[in-house]
Amino acid sequence: MAESRETLVLRDEQNQPLKCEILRQVVIEEQAYALATPVDAVIKVLVWEGEEEPGQAVNGDADMEGILDEPDPEELQAAIPTIQAVLEELNLTLQQNGFDILTVQGELPPVEEEDVFELGESEEDAQEFQLLATFFYKDKKYGIFTPLDPVLVYVALPDEGDPYLLNPEDSPALFDQLNAVLLDLDEVVEEEEYDDEEYDDEDED
Repeated sequence: MAESRETLVLRDEQNQPLKCEILRQVVIEEQAYALATPVDAVIKVLVWEGEEEPGQAVNGDADMEGILDEPDPEELQAAIPTIQAVLEELNLTLQQNGFDILTVQGELPPVEEEDVFELGESEEDAQEFQLLATFFYKDKKYGIFTPLDPVLVYVALPDEGDPYLLNPEDSPALFDQLNAVLLDLDEVVEEEEYDDEEYDDEDED
């Protein structure tokens, strides 16, 4: 079991919380910053919008081909009870968090190759997602996805006051510094694997 990390709570403009764990911290010009990730698994709900362009079939189901798109926020909110019911069948509990982020609590199902999608507005920003489930709502087919890589955010840690989420558009130069110092996913993964090995050795002793 990996060592537990320090956690913090971020709040959006509506004071809705998002609980995150801190992966790394750094001080730049006497200000502390952190690389963090939501404690629970993030999910994204997308809708199939027809077959105007070639799409990727889900589990070989031709009816699932089409363009995956972000649903209308009001439609997504109206579908929340359905999403909750679908996730409960997987023993997952839906959580609505600040910053319009949806997460689930519980053990995610194993990743199957046929359930892996590359999603993004372009090839450069495409990321791999696991399809957890599909459902119909008002004659539209939706998919519930979770990213295979952790969702990372930068957080300011002021000496006084609450931590807050940083926006890359507000300070591109600061984000360049944080990327250079904090963003090394391979190293983070290696550290976690090393922690696991240490705990396994202790258990054997």
